[in-house]
Amino acid sequence: MNIWVDANGWFIPLPILLSCLVLELLYLRGWRVLIQQQHTRTTRASAVAKRENDPAEGNWYWRGIFFLIALFAFLVAASAPVDNLSARFFWVHMIQHLLLLIVMAPLLVASAPLLPFWWGLPTRGRSILTGVASSSIGQILLRAARWFLHPVVACALLFVGTWIWHWPTLYDYALTHENIHDWGEHLTFIVVSLLFWALIIPSPPLPFRLGYLGRLAGIGVAIAQNFFLAMLIGFAQVPLYIPYIHLIATTHAFSALLDQEIGASIMWTLGDVPFAIALNVLVQKWLASQGSESGSGVVLQTQQHADV
Repeated sequence: MNIWVDANGWFIPLPILLSCLVLELLYLRGWRVLIQQQHTRTTRASAVAKRENDPAEGNWYWRGIFFLIALFAFLVAASAPVDNLSARFFWVHMIQHLLLLIVMAPLLVASAPLLPFWWGLPTRGRSILTGVASSSIGQILLRAARWFLHPVVACALLFVGTWIWHWPTLYDYALTHENIHDWGEHLTFIVVSLLFWALIIPSPPLPFRLGYLGRLAGIGVAIAQNFFLAMLIGFAQVPLYIPYIHLIATTHAFSALLDQEIGASIMWTLGDVPFAIALNVLVQKWLASQGSESGSGVVLQTQQHADV
C-alpha cells in the first residue's frame, strides 16, 4: 500500500482539493472588497479609533492570512499520507484530529469567513440568499444558529462531540467505514470546534456574547475536558481501539498500548497549546482593560476635583 496517494492516485483527494480551491477564490474575491472598504474607512478616521468603535472592523490583511493557514491545515489533515497512516497508528490519528480541532477551527473563525464569502458571491447569489434568509425556513435556520452559538450549548457540544467519537465502539466503527469517518467523525469535530471558538474569537458578523471572564471560563472548560479525556486514554491498561491491535503482531518494538499512550500524550500536550495561547492573550487583554478603566476613573475624579 502506497501511503503517499489515495485510492485514486491523488496526494490530496480531488473533491477536497477542488472544494478548497473554490472556497479560497470566493474568500479572496470578497476579501478584496473588504480591504477596499477598510482603506476607505481609514481615510475618514483613525484606524485605531475605528477598531475600538466598530467591532466588525479589523485588520483584514491578517484575517486573509489566517484563512490561508486554516485551509492549509485542513489540506494537510486530509492528505493521503496523514489519512493512510491514521488508519495504522493512533498517534497519527490524534494529530489529524488536532489539526482540525485546534489549528484549522480557531484560524478559520479568526478569518471571519462569512463576510468575505458574502461579498465574494455574485449579486444574483446574494439576492437569492437574502430571499432565503427572509423566508420562514430561513428564520428557523437563523434561530437554530443563534441557539447553537449560545455559550452553554456550544461548550456542551464540544464536550459531547469530542468524547462520543472517542468511545471505542464508535471510534472503531468510524475507522473501518470511510464515509462515517469523514462525514460523521471529522465533520462533527469541525462543527463543534467552530462553534466553540466562535465564543472566544470575534468573527463578524456572528454575535459575540461573552466578556473576558466568560471567555476565560470557556477556555477552562475546554482544557479540563481535553485533559480528562487524554488521561482516560493514556492510563488505560489495555488497547482501547481494536483496529490498532495489529501493531502487536507486526512489531515487538512498538505495541498498540504504546501507540495509544503516545497519542494520549499528544492530545494532552499539543492539544492544550492553542487553549493556553488564548488564555494568555485573554488574561493580558482583561488586565489591560481593567487598568484603562481604573485610569479613566482617576482622570474623571481629578476633573471633578478641579471643577469644585
